[in-house]
Amino acid sequence: MSVEDLENFNLNAKRKELINRYAPKLGFDQDAIDVFFDIISTIDTILEKKDIRTKAREWDHIGVKVEDGKVILPKDFEEIVYEIIRDNQLYSFFLPEDLGGMGFGNLFQGPISEVIATYDISLQIMIMISLSVIEALVQYYKPNFEPILQEFAEGKRLGYVAFSEPGAGSNLEAVKSTSELVGDEYVLNGTKVWISNGGYANTGLFLAQNIVNGKREGTNVFLVTDLDGITPLRVEEKSGLHVSPTAQLLFENVTVPKENVIAEVGDGYRKVLERLMGMRVGVSFQGIAAAKRLFVQALDYAKTREQFKRPIIQFPVIEKKLTEMMRTIPRMEEYGYRAGYTLDRYNKGWVPVDVGAGGKEGPEKQAASMVPGAVRGGLAHHFVSSSKIYTSEVVNQMAYDATQIFGGNGFVAEYEVNKVMRDVRVLAIYEGTSEIHNQILHKTEKAVEMIPNFERLYQTFDGSTVYERILFERFPGLDKII
Repeated sequence: MSVEDLENFNLNAKRKELINRYAPKLGFDQDAIDVFFDIISTIDTILEKKDIRTKAREWDHIGVKVEDGKVILPKDFEEIVYEIIRDNQLYSFFLPEDLGGMGFGNLFQGPISEVIATYDISLQIMIMISLSVIEALVQYYKPNFEPILQEFAEGKRLGYVAFSEPGAGSNLEAVKSTSELVGDEYVLNGTKVWISNGGYANTGLFLAQNIVNGKREGTNVFLVTDLDGITPLRVEEKSGLHVSPTAQLLFENVTVPKENVIAEVGDGYRKVLERLMGMRVGVSFQGIAAAKRLFVQALDYAKTREQFKRPIIQFPVIEKKLTEMMRTIPRMEEYGYRAGYTLDRYNKGWVPVDVGAGGKEGPEKQAASMVPGAVRGGLAHHFVSSSKIYTSEVVNQMAYDATQIFGGNGFVAEYEVNKVMRDVRVLAIYEGTSEIHNQILHKTEKAVEMIPNFERLYQTFDGSTVYERILFERFPGLDKII
């Protein structure tokens, strides 16, 4: 691959191709697709004009504070959040049409997340976690949710998801927090950890045991609409994502109307798993964003940094690293968009027509009738976990190579590559470690085997990249199932 090929690599070409491939299958016409690209352009323009990449490095040094029981963020960080969600009403597009929205879902939230995360992953987290709350309220809609959804659309609410606990990180079924019905209200108690946006966002999902007559009867997920009774005990000091508040929250006798139960009483854990899939798609696009940013930084640096009287990009070992990045980024996008698309189909009660119909497009009912509901769920988990493990593992190896290209400069905070390197490390950890996703993939393999004429995405690629070979060495057999 020549230097000219590297310089001419279009980082956004794949986005248009994949949106045009998948959006019509979800029922979106060209007008809706045009609106989506307008949103992308508007957000990108806002962030570019505000010089957010420079500010993000400043925020990285300032971090987050807790003062008098309140989470304090850098002022200009807050301002840009509200410019996007309030002035431009980003969330309104994700409401269903009968509530005044456009019915956008995971296929569209992914690339929007990518654009924001290309500037700062912390900013993307603050803005986009709300969509997990919105998705839950839309998926299990009740009339009392409508005012909350409208306030999200107006930019008056930010979301958080309070699931994890000190003894229940990945094993969410083991939560100790409690919910007990007293009259017409549930009383919530418990301590939650690793809560992104915790203590700052005003609207969240809360997972707890369902206590009936002193005994546990399943689990519940609740919509919590204010901060009364919620205390941020601490904000974690992390290696990266310094301006994304990751809080430990104490819920003390928090009361919510019984109508605020998400879905059925006692069935919270299963619903949690469904919500985690959307959040995992978001992490995939954080990885895609970071990969693109790492490539751009490493390429620019390699073209200008001279050693032994020539730019270091002229050394084959450096050119090879950049070539492998360039080859791998479109593959990351293939996994990410397929995951978002599949999850949207699953949420609508359909399997993807191009999968469920044996490789042929057809009516949704025809496709859905070919595969049992349990297998549809397995398919969704399989594609989402494929995307999560692939993108998060690959981008961490890219961060290693990009830092190597920068040499000693990559180890100092002056350079953006250092911040990105620290930020991406968690992508293979949160929303399920890579080890957990490897396990999910093996457990859902039977669902994939039931699909006639199914072609593995990895098998469609032309050869392998160094990042894929590292991934498959770390997780033997993964190349046969993703």
